[in-house]
Amino acid sequence: MRSGGVRIVVRVIRAAACLVAITAPVEAGTLIYAPTNPTFGGNPLNGSYLFNSAQAQNQHLPSGSGGGSGGGNGALTPGQIFAQQLTSQLYSSLANKITQAIFGENAAQNGTFSFEGTTITYVRDGSNIDLTINDGQTITTITVPAGP
Repeated sequence: MRSGGVRIVVRVIRAAACLVAITAPVEAGTLIYAPTNPTFGGNPLNGSYLFNSAQAQNQHLPSGSGGGSGGGNGALTPGQIFAQQLTSQLYSSLANKITQAIFGENAAQNGTFSFEGTTITYVRDGSNIDLTINDGQTITTITVPAGP
């Protein structure tokens, strides 16, 4: 009977040790969210990196490519890739300047921007801003909140 009693005592000690280990105090730090995408408040310098990463992962073939995975007709030269990235950066910079002009500290009540045949007109209408984008073929109207 003695060995049976010792086994019970050992099991009780092990159970107590496990209970102490499970109920030990736990500490955690504050979780802070920092957006990466500049569209959602992240660093604007991440824009080209995220765009290029998305382009590299894009498996969609344009409809004019004829499908298939054969020829290298769709391959771009380094110069063409650089030109695309530079154009993307310029449009991004232009979009940031227009956004600052509409929503920035010294925003005007209305205004017009024109570039390469596209005209962007905005008018503050109380708590909203009406944007009209005319590219020469289509006219798009967008209403966004003016903010606080």
